[in-house]
Amino acid sequence: MASVLWSQDTITINGKGEFLNKSIANQFSVYDSGEELVDIEDILNAKDLTFLKIKGSLANFDFTTSNYWIHFVLVNDDVKSRELILETARPITNVVNLYEIANKGNEIVINKSGDGIDFSEKQIKKNKSLFKVYLASNQTKEFWLHLSSDGEVITLPMVFWDKDAFESISQQNQFFSGIFYGVFIFVIIIYLTFFLLLKEMSFLLYVIYVFFSGFMNFCLDGYGHQYVFTGGGYWTQHSVLLMAGLTVVFVVQYAATYLRLKSFSKKLYLVAQSLSVIVLLATILSLIPGKLYEIGYPLINGFSLIATIFIVYAAVIARIRKQYVNLLFLVGMIILIAGAVVFILGNFGVINAPNITQVALKVATMIEIICLSIVMAGRYKLLQIEKEEAQAQLLTELEGINEKLEIQVKERTKEIELKNTELEHKNNDILGRIKYAERIQRALLPSDENFNKLLPDSFILFKPRDIVSGDFYWIESIHTNDGDQVVVYATADCTGHGVPGAFVSIVSSNLLNTSRTSREVNTPSEALDFLNKEINQTFNSQFNKEKIRDGMDVVLCSLKVGTREMNFAGAKNPLYIVRNNELIEVKGDKQPVGFIDNKEHVPFTNHRIELEKNDVIYTFTDGFPDQFGGPKGKKFMYKQFKELLMTIASLPMEEQKVVLDNKFLEWQGGLEQVDDVLVIGVRIN
Repeated sequence: MASVLWSQDTITINGKGEFLNKSIANQFSVYDSGEELVDIEDILNAKDLTFLKIKGSLANFDFTTSNYWIHFVLVNDDVKSRELILETARPITNVVNLYEIANKGNEIVINKSGDGIDFSEKQIKKNKSLFKVYLASNQTKEFWLHLSSDGEVITLPMVFWDKDAFESISQQNQFFSGIFYGVFIFVIIIYLTFFLLLKEMSFLLYVIYVFFSGFMNFCLDGYGHQYVFTGGGYWTQHSVLLMAGLTVVFVVQYAATYLRLKSFSKKLYLVAQSLSVIVLLATILSLIPGKLYEIGYPLINGFSLIATIFIVYAAVIARIRKQYVNLLFLVGMIILIAGAVVFILGNFGVINAPNITQVALKVATMIEIICLSIVMAGRYKLLQIEKEEAQAQLLTELEGINEKLEIQVKERTKEIELKNTELEHKNNDILGRIKYAERIQRALLPSDENFNKLLPDSFILFKPRDIVSGDFYWIESIHTNDGDQVVVYATADCTGHGVPGAFVSIVSSNLLNTSRTSREVNTPSEALDFLNKEINQTFNSQFNKEKIRDGMDVVLCSLKVGTREMNFAGAKNPLYIVRNNELIEVKGDKQPVGFIDNKEHVPFTNHRIELEKNDVIYTFTDGFPDQFGGPKGKKFMYKQFKELLMTIASLPMEEQKVVLDNKFLEWQGGLEQVDDVLVIGVRIN
């Protein structure tokens, strides 16, 4: 540029259209007022301003934070009025203001553009920096154009568009932009689908790279300001650097994954990761306004060129080392390098042809995306082939394994059949013995005839959980020295259930028989003391190395026939008497008969009870109250058991048994029986 002291560039618009619809920046001169912001009044009042003549049809001011001023006069010497559109500066230039000077500077009209303002403030609501200029026939107007950037390159087309020509070229630009960004969207959708299908990381990294690359171009074209960051200012101005940095990071990560650098060259992989970290750090620092932001432009431009060259180098090394690399991958990256070199050299002012440098990166990016998309389509096909081959190999291996397994299964089946036969024999043998034990236990229990003979108005509800039971009942008739007849009966729950409980019940039943002849036994409480002593001696004799913790909870009643006098003693379990619709509970002692862990045995308590006619006496084990069931799968509980007994006490004894049995089954539902059940009811006549 040649310097001149003062410049008032005059453009004459006439019917020939000599200066219309093309960039004529070389018709103007520019004044650099430096980084300090001055307003139009300061410029108008200044003297001895030094202007530089613009040489090319498109001016390039490199990476800059200066303020530039262009002074020009438009003359319309045509008989027709003119409505023109002035296109100037890149869409990402911060400040693009056009001042119309009238009345010798006393009247100034300002029209704003650039990405430093809210998009709604722009005179023409399009992505580019555009202004309306109206000239009546034979009218002359004076203008000042103010440009400023925060570190980005400023390029200066000066195009005075005829309105009709502008509309035509605008439609063409929109059409090609739609195709350009449509390719990006198509690639993102297709290869994101491939990633979701294959879960292959290279597809995801490729999609992210394409997204940021497309969004960077979207912001460079001014669409980011128009559609996304419409408020202008910080994010509008920082979006290009941010997208550019992330584009570099993810293209390096994509290339490292596609080329499998980690598997064949740890050094190249380390370089790729280091380069990504450095670019990411530079991108983050560029978000800080000021000098860091200003140097971010040349830094990220330089790193993007270095990254692309590194990727080409790594791909060449991979091919030399016999790694599979699609040739189109190299072609695409080389074309991207060429476009990036032209674009970056244009940004640095080495190539002063903005009309070429500004579109070089876009064209190169589009060609590279097409090449890489073909590469990734081939990779998808290759992965499918590898998958099919792996499945075929796996199928072959599985067939061999299946043959071996079939042989093993047949051998194991024979072994299992033999084992099952043996187990069936053993189970049948054990089951037969248990059933035989049941017959023995049943034989030891009082018969229904004998029980009803001694207690005519009574019932017994006996429901073992297993074949044999840990619950048992016992009854005998004893004549006292005074000649009175006494009916003694027990309701007992031995430790456990099934076979162990049954053994304890047999021992306990025999001991009850023995207690009848013992001189020291004259009351139910003394009988329980006798049982306690004998059970401990039986189960914990000197021949037993380990103590056996078995015993029983028992209710023992003696009823003097004819006088309605009852004696009762209980080991843990109580006695219920229902009299005149009220339930009387007589509690037993809180200790069992048998083993008491680390406690000294206390003699059982004898309770003498005067009964009344129609009293109903209930003795029982804990099997009924402890049964789980009902709508919520909970225990029946003693409270509900008492209420049930009170409701049935007036019924005949056999009917009471039926009601109790039905209620138990209803409550149990589909759940298992948890314990043996024994309930005895006796009515006093």
